[in-house]
Amino acid sequence: MLIQYSVKNYKSIKDEIIINFTAMQKNVEADKLLSDELGSSVYRCVGLVGPNASGKSNIINSLFFALKFINSTIERKEKSKINIEMFMLDKDSREDGSSFEFIFCENNIKYVYGFTIDTERVLEEYLLAYYSKKATTLFERDVNNTPEYNFRGNDVKVQNEIAQKTNSNRLYLPVAAEWGYEKIKTPYKWFEKMFRQYGDMNISQVIADVVKDSSQKDMLLEALSKADFNIKDIYVKNKKIEKQHRDAMLQFLTNMLGEGEVSEDLIPEDRPVIWITHASKSGETFDIEINDDSAGTSDIIDNIAEMLFINKEGGLFIEDELGRNYHTKLTEYFIELFNNKVNCGKAQLFFSTHDTKILNLLNPEQIYLVDKDEDGATYVKLLDDYLIREKDNIELGYLKGRYGAVPNIKE
Repeated sequence: MLIQYSVKNYKSIKDEIIINFTAMQKNVEADKLLSDELGSSVYRCVGLVGPNASGKSNIINSLFFALKFINSTIERKEKSKINIEMFMLDKDSREDGSSFEFIFCENNIKYVYGFTIDTERVLEEYLLAYYSKKATTLFERDVNNTPEYNFRGNDVKVQNEIAQKTNSNRLYLPVAAEWGYEKIKTPYKWFEKMFRQYGDMNISQVIADVVKDSSQKDMLLEALSKADFNIKDIYVKNKKIEKQHRDAMLQFLTNMLGEGEVSEDLIPEDRPVIWITHASKSGETFDIEINDDSAGTSDIIDNIAEMLFINKEGGLFIEDELGRNYHTKLTEYFIELFNNKVNCGKAQLFFSTHDTKILNLLNPEQIYLVDKDEDGATYVKLLDDYLIREKDNIELGYLKGRYGAVPNIKE
């Protein structure tokens, strides 16, 4: 499970921003928590709230970027550019790299993995493991050091051989896992498991996977029924992807990951199409393709299906502007589903939203307020850092500007 994520020098983010899932308060409702194997507790949900253009999406997108960079390292061509955008409003930041760090727990071991990159190469990379209370450094990599890599253990020769196979624009972690280095496999597999729905799959494939599992399909339909949707069935038909659309998908991924980074073989020849069976008050039914249904209906189906998909093995659900197309009551309902009504596994949710109703639904430790400083740099502040009494209406206080991170409307 994810304990903490941090990012520095990415788009509107200049200084380090830390998003911590750890529950520090006592007497937190049990349905809001996951207990890790080491005895500590983390929140199932953590959200970002703030005005437009504050940088919420950049925090979310930084996480997507880091995950895609990790998972696409093996396919990277030698000397190909890294499509990274640093903070542009400061000369020093433009010349430094962007940094990302994950703290997570897997198989009773806490890991710390991070890396720094610029448009040319990996500048720094490290992996630490807590086999005991003291951290053990599995490897360190820094282009300013000689040698660049620093390994530990009695198999340094093997690790150095793998390092020689690691191009300057590739991460060592996935390369070592690809070459079968056992000590690296567990943390790398964590990234594959936690974020598998953001790999080669799209949301239609996620829904299709859920619908194929009868028990998960039943849970999806039950959740939609309780949310007052008259949906009787959801099923899948495969449809051939036309060449111009496959070419557009290839170009999109190329623009995201860099020239020569995406093989045409990775683009599927057909795709699953989701169909929904609606029922009228008279009992008549009619079928409609999900893309032709309302944005609110398709979004809530997407969200619940993705939650069910990652529920079995655990994973992180990342959603920018949660509830943007459906009613505030449905946003509350979805978060309640995540808080153990359907989510009986180890799924976690990291989201941004403009729906202020969630401020009274989550604990102050679960909400980060996002804003920009005078230099245009994004910063966050934990809502729990403010003095909040149990009887306070947090949403009302936020809308009145008590905690900042609201639009400044000039008269």
